[in-house]
Amino acid sequence: MSQVPACHLPKEEVKSKPKPCCVCLDEKSKRDECLLFNGQESGKCDELIKGYKVCMKGFGFETN
Repeated sequence: MSQVPACHLPKEEVKSKPKPCCVCLDEKSKRDECLLFNGQESGKCDELIKGYKVCMKGFGFETN
């Protein structure tokens, strides 16, 4: 049985708020790699950026 990533769990199931550096690592890595090779202005990373923000919001962090 596979585990559901914590960023896909409801806020109630995430017991304590972790540090922002310790969550959404896969999403962050993919976003950073895309931005490194394509740049933010290219628009090619917009979906990855959005996914990272959604994941962070799942942990209670506000994103701009």
